[in-house]
Amino acid sequence: MDSTTICDIVIIGGGTAGLALASRLSENEYFRIIVIEAGDDHRADPQVLTPGMWPFLTNSSSDWAFKTTPQDFLKNSVDFIPQGRLLGGSSGINSFLFTPTSRATVDAWAQLGNEGWDFETFTRAANKSYTLHSPSGKEEASGNGPIQLRVAAHHSEPEATWTKAFLESLATLGFASPQDPFSGRVCGGFSNRESVDPATGQRSFSANTYLGAAESRPNLTVITGATVTKILLSTSRPDGVVAEGVQFAERNGKIKTIRASREVILCAGTLNSPRLLELSGIGNPEILEHLGIKVVLDHPHVGENLQNHVYTGVTFEVADNAIETLDPFFRSDPQALGAAMQTYGVNRTGPLGSSSIIASAQLPFPGIQTEQGKTDVNQLLQVHHLDKLADDSKHHSATSEFTAAHAAFVKSILLSPAEASANYVFGPAYTEFEDRANPAFRAPGNHITIAAMLSHPLSRGYVHLATAASADEGTDNHGLVINPRYLSHPLDVEVLARHIWFIEQSISRAEPLAKLLKPRASKFADLAAVREYLRKTAKGSHHYTGTCSMMPKKLGGVVDHELRVYGTLNLRVCDASVLPITPRANTQAVVYGVAEMGAEVMKEGLWPGCKE
Repeated sequence: MDSTTICDIVIIGGGTAGLALASRLSENEYFRIIVIEAGDDHRADPQVLTPGMWPFLTNSSSDWAFKTTPQDFLKNSVDFIPQGRLLGGSSGINSFLFTPTSRATVDAWAQLGNEGWDFETFTRAANKSYTLHSPSGKEEASGNGPIQLRVAAHHSEPEATWTKAFLESLATLGFASPQDPFSGRVCGGFSNRESVDPATGQRSFSANTYLGAAESRPNLTVITGATVTKILLSTSRPDGVVAEGVQFAERNGKIKTIRASREVILCAGTLNSPRLLELSGIGNPEILEHLGIKVVLDHPHVGENLQNHVYTGVTFEVADNAIETLDPFFRSDPQALGAAMQTYGVNRTGPLGSSSIIASAQLPFPGIQTEQGKTDVNQLLQVHHLDKLADDSKHHSATSEFTAAHAAFVKSILLSPAEASANYVFGPAYTEFEDRANPAFRAPGNHITIAAMLSHPLSRGYVHLATAASADEGTDNHGLVINPRYLSHPLDVEVLARHIWFIEQSISRAEPLAKLLKPRASKFADLAAVREYLRKTAKGSHHYTGTCSMMPKKLGGVVDHELRVYGTLNLRVCDASVLPITPRANTQAVVYGVAEMGAEVMKEGLWPGCKE
């Protein structure tokens, strides 16, 4: 490739969304598309493909390995953030859970002013991304797309028995289970769907599905090992800024340029997309000018509205002579490892064939079905009234309009007995929560873990440049300041504390789960003890969203409903960063949906009348 190359469309980031988008847009043979990815092609890497190996990808060469600032409300702990740096992005290193978000969440995006982003429209687009295989081997009705899904642990023991016990215990508590996580209305438990191809037992991700189907097209070029350093912007037109192309650095340090005649599309993810906007002169003038970056567009909301699910959990010891667990495997017991290798080699199942996070539940505010629970939540809303979010303006650029809309949405969730305020995950093994310095510790014996993540946090943070240097110039944390401000809103603490209390006091003591666990004293004396436990143990999930939010500019939007950056004519963002309100659970399924929606919007814009 020459030092300057010309194409029609440049996609920055060959990750979850980027490759899905490239595949769909390259269906039109007349458009020359180039994808630029900082990482390498690991589609043949057994560690990437083998589901049970996913924990070993953290801090590998396939991981950007970001970290947060010390978190004021979590005893100054620093959270580590794995983000995929390979073809496929985080879909190549994640834990496989494929959980569509709720109808309420998607409709909330639309109600912010995002025309065409209602639940029905979004779901139709998202269904193009996957094929869900039933346990019998036949395809279930919904979805007919590249990402292959299977039900976790259906064919494996002890996972299947533990899943059954967890779901039946939820039913004992009044939450009908299993439920359909694709329905948009979940209030109960279900077996997890994983992005694992049942035909091969291997990871199914954007690199070996979307790209695999498209890479032979002559109009699609994918460049790996290349880090974009700047989007080339022109201010010569009176009607808006034009993205003329990108500048990128090869590993040998050589700088090259690609010119785009039609579109430049950012698909670099929630942390890297705002970075590239700021490096290119689009962002808060105070931040840019301090770093010596020329301001092209005054956009104070770039990098703001960072949202993530904060979580913690409780581990319970299994009764003697009860069902076995996966603890021996995770302790690297030679016999257990040998058995796992044999099972995976023969059947493509077992702990090497799955994330081992086998079941989930989406549950409402604990007790909301009762008068006592309704009183509890209403008292919390009065004491920690949602107007407190206005204080966030001292920390970042949240508008009062978005603050009010976000608060109204969260309030509606908390007051509804049918809407989940937390997403629970279940696994038949020990997880270390209390020793932050040794998270890989595995206790002797057999255990189960139940964790809860706050589905709709009010706490919001930011990600901004700390330096004008590019990501690969040896800067600390790749030149970013990432501060999610976990649990900075007091209502988040109260809601998550009640869900953790519910795990300890109710789920673990419901039958049939209770008879499988050893008798024990209560772990927490009261809710005050749970709050302290949160401060000591809570972490962020890897579900970052919001930093290039899609909503009207007056609310704090960075992109419009067609994903175009305000003030530009042909620069778009298409990844998790555009989601203005974070999804209810894991983000993988939603990001594929965003890519499919983005492809429809862009096809209509680039060649009117074509959405398919």
